[in-house]
Amino acid sequence: MTSKTYIGLNSHPKNKEPRVIYMTKELEEILRRRLSHRIDGNNFVYHVEGSPLNYGTIQINYRGAQRKGKLPYSGTHILRHGMATLARKVGGGLDAAIAMTGHKDYKLADHYSKVDDEFQEETSKKIMKFIRDKQASEIDTPLDTRNVISLAKYVSMD
Repeated sequence: MTSKTYIGLNSHPKNKEPRVIYMTKELEEILRRRLSHRIDGNNFVYHVEGSPLNYGTIQINYRGAQRKGKLPYSGTHILRHGMATLARKVGGGLDAAIAMTGHKDYKLADHYSKVDDEFQEETSKKIMKFIRDKQASEIDTPLDTRNVISLAKYVSMD
């Protein structure tokens, strides 16, 4: 898909609602390096001789980086899915994915951020550790089990 043509830079995202984005030290360093390539009268952070990068240029460079890293080509949009998945995994839920992607609803955040079996296993172990620690502790208040039903009485002894 190399037919996308740059027409102009929007002052706002698709939803017309600008948002604040936290800039890590690493992102700040990248921005500072890019600003050292700034051309007077040009406000593009990423450019080629003052012209903004076009879609084809981005795709070619991304594909080249994947080849160099011996990775299968998957397109640039996968980066959005990857960041949403990492946010969900590290942040612990869909709220984290929404915070990183800027989505407004849980359905889109869920679509962009899939959790794997390893994460499900890790979460299950953390929950059981929490329950065991609560049960073993006589100092803390007892674990509230009013909404827990023991399955033991439902298991067939066949």
